Amino acid sequence: MDWTLIIVMNFMWATQVPVIRLIGDSLGPIAIAFIPMILSALIFLPVLWMENRKRKVSMRWRWRDIKQFMLPGLIGIFVMQFAYTVGSQMTLAANAGIITLTIPVIVAIFASIWLKEKLNIVRILSFVLAIGGVLMTSLSDISGANFKQGQYLKGNLIFLFACCCCGFYNTFCKRLVDKGYTELEILVYGSLIGSVASIPLLIWVEPFHFGAFFRSGKAGLFGILELGLIVYGFSMLLFFSVLRRMDVTQAVLGNYLLPFFIAILGIVLLGEKITPVMMLGGGIILVSTLMVSVSERSLLAFVRKHFYTKKTIKNIR
Repeated sequence: MDWTLIIVMNFMWATQVPVIRLIGDSLGPIAIAFIPMILSALIFLPVLWMENRKRKVSMRWRWRDIKQFMLPGLIGIFVMQFAYTVGSQMTLAANAGIITLTIPVIVAIFASIWLKEKLNIVRILSFVLAIGGVLMTSLSDISGANFKQGQYLKGNLIFLFACCCCGFYNTFCKRLVDKGYTELEILVYGSLIGSVASIPLLIWVEPFHFGAFFRSGKAGLFGILELGLIVYGFSMLLFFSVLRRMDVTQAVLGNYLLPFFIAILGIVLLGEKITPVMMLGGGIILVSTLMVSVSERSLLAFVRKHFYTKKTIKNIR
């Protein structure tokens, strides 16, 4: 079921934060941002080649196909990852966590412009519930946030820009799905373009050395492999699969599960603590996600039956 895939892929995305914290001392931020992406492209490229052989189709190397992936590859992968890394370094983690709440809203705006998706009463209510649940799971982050001091303003704006890039990428990928590209094609071609764009940074800004990489230890090697396979690989394939059957606005509402999953992983991997309020907040977020992924039609039917007049129902339809 789609709601199960949404929960699983958000749990996969949530592993990014604790893994980066675990390997942050052994590798530089640019290597952490782009080496997993390059690794993911190299791993899934032969998988795409084998899939194409089974489907008896050729690789899409023609310009008419490549140009479809230029914007998502450059803006949605390369620029987003770079801005995410730089912004995270220049602001508080608490600020970044709160700014991340804008992603589903940004996606809803892009989707309404490009895809003509509409916000109905169920989706609006789900947004409200999800934000309330996230605030409950992030009370400690909110108390530690600081948006007033000028030293964090630049970092906040850069991180917000990264969230805009993420919203753009999610919406653009829905367009690619609707054009008939497979999940593997969207993943591989976009990642290849982002990987090529990142090479100058790995040469001149933060030179990458294989020797230093292998000396980073088991934690560093495992972390890069986990990010490449799980965060940038399988989770994105699940996301593209969900986009085939759902509006992008519905699919990204599950992003509000991220803070709760990050908190759970923080307990398991980093020894952090979770409170009853955080658990309650996670339950509210889960309910809001199920509202739009499982019960949207039945809830809309209930609202139309009990809260709208016959004339209003005709206008809605």
